[in-house]
Amino acid sequence: MKLQEIYDLAIQIGIDNDPRGRERVGKILEERRQEYEELPAKKKAEYDVENLTDPYSDSGFHFGDPETDIKTVLVGIDIDPGEVLLAKELERQGKKIDLIIGHHPIGKALIKLHEVMDMQVDIMARYGIPENIAEGVLSDRLSEVSRGVSPANHFQAIDAAKLLGIPVINVHTPGDNSAWNYVTGYLEKKAPETVGEIIEAIKEIPEYKEASRLGIGPSIFAGREKSRAGKIVVDFTGGTSGSEKAYERMSHYGIGTIVSMHMHEKHREEAVKHYINVVIASHMASDSLGLNIIMDELERRGVEIVPCSGFIRVSRNQQ
Repeated sequence: MKLQEIYDLAIQIGIDNDPRGRERVGKILEERRQEYEELPAKKKAEYDVENLTDPYSDSGFHFGDPETDIKTVLVGIDIDPGEVLLAKELERQGKKIDLIIGHHPIGKALIKLHEVMDMQVDIMARYGIPENIAEGVLSDRLSEVSRGVSPANHFQAIDAAKLLGIPVINVHTPGDNSAWNYVTGYLEKKAPETVGEIIEAIKEIPEYKEASRLGIGPSIFAGREKSRAGKIVVDFTGGTSGSEKAYERMSHYGIGTIVSMHMHEKHREEAVKHYINVVIASHMASDSLGLNIIMDELERRGVEIVPCSGFIRVSRNQQ
């Protein structure tokens, strides 16, 4: 596959699994195109035109010739200069790495992480929370996340990749969307009635089974094993954690249990306060599941996958 084909495929898989649906994502891209056309020349020169075709600002094509033939990719949850050096060392040992694929945002994708969080409004609306309330709850959190990532050394890994001549991309929300869609559909079929049954059901998924073996499997952050699950919401996508103010509203609209990748303490406290159960499914396993759905498509097209940096590789192509 060509490098550009790999990135484009990842984005399309993200759109296929997007909680908002293809039509809504298409409308958002069209709105961006219209806004871009109305910008003055000086603003257009500063605009990242990748946003006109890629709805996920927390993913990025960071370095490399789009026409490069890719046969082997190094894939990890987090990519820093250590993983870039690992790719070079693997080449020295006889396995040439043509591309590094990271999950978590780096470079401009990290700078713009907060922009993708707006999709949380649509996700909350999906579960019955009015959009105006969801927008109000989320608004302060967007600026908080933007300020929070501003001191980071955003381009450290990308600079290392450029110096060593190794292409690098990251796919964040496409992976998270894929994991969200998989686990949401899976739990709907399993229909667990208690928090404990949710844990046991999730552990049957290979990535979570392996995470449990490693000691980082699913756990209960709020509630008990015998607590009734009620309406279950899988909270895997939308950039990063939303506002802790959301839990009061969720309880008002009948949500009984949240299945999440991770949770800050202040968010857990609010969930407990409003009698919402919380299952933490495992961050690395959830990210791995989403990446695996994308990597399986690459593998089917003849690309070799080399996992690293917390990525639990499970291929479903043999199943």
